[in-house]
Amino acid sequence: MAMRRTALLVLVLLVAGLVIPASPGWAHSSQPTAAPAAVEVRADFNHDGADDLAIGAPSETVGGLFAAGAAHVLYGSATGLTGTGSQVWTQDSPGVPDTAERGDHFGDALAAGDFDHDGFADLAVGVDLEEVDGAEGAGGVNVLYGSAGGLTGTGSQFFPQVGGAVERSDLFGRALTSGDFNHDGFADLAAAAPEEDVGTLVDPGAVSVLQGSAGGLTTVGGRLFTQVAGVPETDDTFGFALAAGDFNHNGVVDLAVGAPGEVVGSADHAGAVSVVQGSAGGLTTVGGRLLTQVGGAVEPFDLFGVAVAAGDFNGNGVADLAVGANGERVGSVAGAGAVSVLYGSASGLSSVGGQLFTQVGGAPETNDLWGWPLAAGDFNGNGVADLAVGAPFEDVGSVVDAGAVSVLYGSAGGLTTTGGLLFTKDSPGIDGTASERDQFGHALTTGDTG
Repeated sequence: MAMRRTALLVLVLLVAGLVIPASPGWAHSSQPTAAPAAVEVRADFNHDGADDLAIGAPSETVGGLFAAGAAHVLYGSATGLTGTGSQVWTQDSPGVPDTAERGDHFGDALAAGDFDHDGFADLAVGVDLEEVDGAEGAGGVNVLYGSAGGLTGTGSQFFPQVGGAVERSDLFGRALTSGDFNHDGFADLAAAAPEEDVGTLVDPGAVSVLQGSAGGLTTVGGRLFTQVAGVPETDDTFGFALAAGDFNHNGVVDLAVGAPGEVVGSADHAGAVSVVQGSAGGLTTVGGRLLTQVGGAVEPFDLFGVAVAAGDFNGNGVADLAVGANGERVGSVAGAGAVSVLYGSASGLSSVGGQLFTQVGGAPETNDLWGWPLAAGDFNGNGVADLAVGAPFEDVGSVVDAGAVSVLYGSAGGLTTTGGLLFTKDSPGIDGTASERDQFGHALTTGDTG
């Protein structure tokens, strides 16, 4: 009998000064604009049965070019991740299209999927500040393909925005996710341009979809989506966060798209999530839905949709969705943050039975920003997905912005605070000591490395 593999939660410590890469239009004291954080994705790039780890380092200097960006890959083994055979990819790597340039931010987002259906996972890398045809910050996506030897530059691709015009500061590639949106056996790629202009509107945002094929990702049949079930508005930043899951259990993957800048009623930047349904013809606006905060009042600068994560949190075989609202006020505490959970059903995601969680294992505090990032995985091996929630600006004792991560466990009744944990750098078994502005938990990932 095969042994059940338990997902590993990786808590990432980042250097001081890295904060949520907020849209410049978000004039809110708890949402400063700054350098991007590292990102991670796990997948089996060499098809040896162990997950490998790709780590985006968008601020890495390449050949003297600051923030040209890189992606580091560690390979899994029977004993876990190993440095043996590790790789560093940049836009100057052999076979990789384009050229490393200052401020490109190669590695600002990552997504893995078997885009050519050859049994090896492939890697899409966001380059959201790439200049394309003279348009600064238009953005792009590089794709590296898997092989028995791991990721390779052979057959690598570069895509600018699909289904729409390349424009300055679109930030195409800022968020990525993969899923088989048309159920043809090939993984497809959703790539966001959260600052895409729509008509005369500034930064309502958009998401492009590239289809997988025997030849890899292709622009043939590529589509561009703006906000679904709602009207595009200035600073919606539709596409700031993406997650893929079969929320209606029809066998086809759907797409959840965060728009944390969405105005709800008169509440500016309250935030919303659109759900775009998969079908035999690919993603479609038919039956699309717009969801706002569940389990709590909609308020200005909640930023609901700043993070999204899909997982089966109640073990019923249908994907559910966790949505971060890291600007949520908890009582009188501003910017404490919260996470809403919407459960999947035959009719899709529903607010019925929806939950709202505030920080688990610790007290909500001003500007903790609990709810960004999020990561789903089965951490205790019981077959039900659990949720890790970052609070990168959590104070630990008197240590400012040391950071923390909460874990909520899944159960037949859904996510629960029972047995919930809070990790900091001062927790037993974690190396190091909480230090000022560590922002521990600024990036999260899950996977099986051996």
